[in-house]
This record gives sequence, structure tokens and C-alpha cells, in this order.
Amino acid sequence: MTLHRALLLAFLAMALIAPATRAQTPDPARVAAAKEMMEAAGSLRQFDELMPVIAAQMSQNYMRLLPDKSKEIAEVFQQLVPRFIEKKAVLLDQIAGLYAAELTLDELNGIVAFYKSPIGAKFSAVQPGIIRQSMMLGQRWGQQIGIDLDAEAKSELKKRGIEL
Repeated sequence: MTLHRALLLAFLAMALIAPATRAQTPDPARVAAAKEMMEAAGSLRQFDELMPVIAAQMSQNYMRLLPDKSKEIAEVFQQLVPRFIEKKAVLLDQIAGLYAAELTLDELNGIVAFYKSPIGAKFSAVQPGIIRQSMMLGQRWGQQIGIDLDAEAKSELKKRGIEL
């Protein structure tokens, strides 16, 4: 799995871990509290940091295909990243609705209070780096598992007279 896919999957997973929405429209005060919670938790920063990483990975993939067009490819991605960062509001509004549908106003306010506390602020500050490093560790682990699985599968198949 490429880093681009790993990062995209991680961001989408963040969206998916929010509980499923209910049929009714959440109270606007709860939606506002959910948005404040996501802001205090650093969700917006995480997205802002994620987009350039995804774009850089995609840009590198394009440059491998067309190395003589590297300059133009880099320019295009540089122009596109800010536009795509602006699109986060739609997703974050939807995620806020999910949180607002599942958590009470008091619960959301309690979470906001945590993130505004010194411990919560520190947690929010270190979380993006930990997530980024975790994804890199996971990618390396997955690559090694793939190599090991491939080697053992070939060995077992060879024992059965099958050469790959």
C-alpha cells in the first residue's frame, strides 16, 4: 500500500469511527459544540497537514510516470492543495453532525473542556505526529508482512512441487 493510500485510508477511518447518523437532524447547538470539539481536538490541523502529504505522494507518482514534466506536475499540485484544503468544511460539517447526533450537548462540552485543558492541549498537539509516525510504522510493517508471506508461501508451494 502506498503512503498516499495509507494516509487517505487513515483520514477516512477518522471519519468512519464517528458513529452512524440518526434519521433526525441534530440540534444546531450540538452541531456547533461538535465543531468546537473538532477544532479543539485539532481535527482541522490534521486535515491541513494530511492534504500536502497526499498531494506530494501523488505528485511523486505522476513524476515517476512523466519525469520530463516534473516541474509542471509540481506546479499543478502546489496550486491544487489549497483548493482541496478549503473543501474540508463539507466533510467536517458532516462529521460534526455525526457527533452531534450521538453525543449530548453536555458530553460535547465536556470533551471541549478536556481539549482546552493543559493535558488535552498537549494530547491534541502530539497526536498528528504520532498518527503520522504510526502510519509509517504500519506501512513498513505491512510491507514486511507481505515480503514474509510471499517467501513462506513460495517455500510451502515449492515443497508441493509448485515453483513460482
